[in-house]
Amino acid sequence: MDPKKLSQSENSFESVIDRLSLEQLDTYLFRYKGKNAGIVRIFGGQVIAQAYIAANSTVSEEMYLHSLHAYFLRPGIIKQPVLFTVDPVRDGKSFFTRTVKAIQNNEIIFIMTASFQKEEDGLTHSIEMPKVPDPDQLKDEIQMREENIEIIPKELRKFFLKKREYTLKCVEWNDVFDPKPMPPVRNVWLKPNGDIPNKAFLHHAFLAYVSDSGLLAPCLYPHGMSYMSPDLMMASLDHAMWFHKRDFLWNDWILYSTDSPYTGGSRGLGRGTFFTRQGEVIASVTQEGLFRVKKT
Repeated sequence: MDPKKLSQSENSFESVIDRLSLEQLDTYLFRYKGKNAGIVRIFGGQVIAQAYIAANSTVSEEMYLHSLHAYFLRPGIIKQPVLFTVDPVRDGKSFFTRTVKAIQNNEIIFIMTASFQKEEDGLTHSIEMPKVPDPDQLKDEIQMREENIEIIPKELRKFFLKKREYTLKCVEWNDVFDPKPMPPVRNVWLKPNGDIPNKAFLHHAFLAYVSDSGLLAPCLYPHGMSYMSPDLMMASLDHAMWFHKRDFLWNDWILYSTDSPYTGGSRGLGRGTFFTRQGEVIASVTQEGLFRVKKT
């Protein structure tokens, strides 16, 4: 089958935008009944973004999200709605705090504390963006898969060649179906496959959505493994994110630079920094994951 025909599937960008719209049942109660993202369980980035949307709906417009800290407690069930409850922990002069719980079947599957801040001036510095090839010099993920179509199992080709909600270009390519041992570093360029509405909180929510994608990959690089390795069981445990640019609008390529400083004790830590194409720091992310290798 022609791989180019396989990749001409529907753009899922609009589906993500739809997922960022919740039904408000009460002042601090929200629900999502649409189609969930994910394969076996709900994609963690979806729940992070939706919890943020719920919390953001309970604060004034002058406040903006500066950090979130979350724990994945149970797998999200794909074909069930998700209920979000918001606890207005504190409304201060400069900071507002909210705790959000995501619930399915009367069980908490996810919990997040989010902190919002009024804009303030202060000391400023940032790290330099890694020196990597410009996105115009790189092939995107689908092009790389099309060139290596034979190593993708036939039953998975339609899924892995599907156009996603964003285009991804890897600086250090390591195919998930044929992973090679390499240093625990991953730099990828990202760009939405559509125009995000001109509301800052939606751009931050979309960034939170993609922040959960591939952040743990560097944990596996030194071991020549990927999330498709048959003997590996992995899951996200917790996720933290800090937003540095209040006025960030995602309408160009951004670099997601990630690494893993340590993996051990069946856990691995992933760290990431988002940069604009001009080298400005947008946000910082950390996540710890569970990695268990089946004994043969």
